[in-house]
Amino acid sequence: MTRKFFLLAALAIVLPNLAIAHHSHVNYEPNDTIMVRGTVTEVQWINPHTWFFINVMNEDGVEEEWALESGAPSQLMRRGWSAESIKPGDEITAIVKQLRGGANGGLLGTIILSDGTALCDPFGANLPLTTVCQDNSGNPLQ
Repeated sequence: MTRKFFLLAALAIVLPNLAIAHHSHVNYEPNDTIMVRGTVTEVQWINPHTWFFINVMNEDGVEEEWALESGAPSQLMRRGWSAESIKPGDEITAIVKQLRGGANGGLLGTIILSDGTALCDPFGANLPLTTVCQDNSGNPLQ
């Protein structure tokens, strides 16, 4: 009985730390955010992370694909998103923490739709925002 208790206690301590390590965002710039504008080419509304792929024009006028990592669909739905919130062909502005080293990708903070609606990602809750985040009904998010 005592051995089983200690094993369970050890697992209770170790497993949450493994989950935190899995969700580390060390591959993203920790303190800087950037804004990218582009056209959505693909949405992967899947667990454990939703992905948005957008084509962005770089400073030289060359189109580049960016991959934006987001929260799980269930997290996004709790913030008012749906699988139909953003579709291929939509023009968006995204506020992200860029991948370290300047690669074309980022941790999503906010997506601003062409009508001005801002959708917040749970990962980006601590990102500085240039607009108030709203759900799909236009209600402000806290």
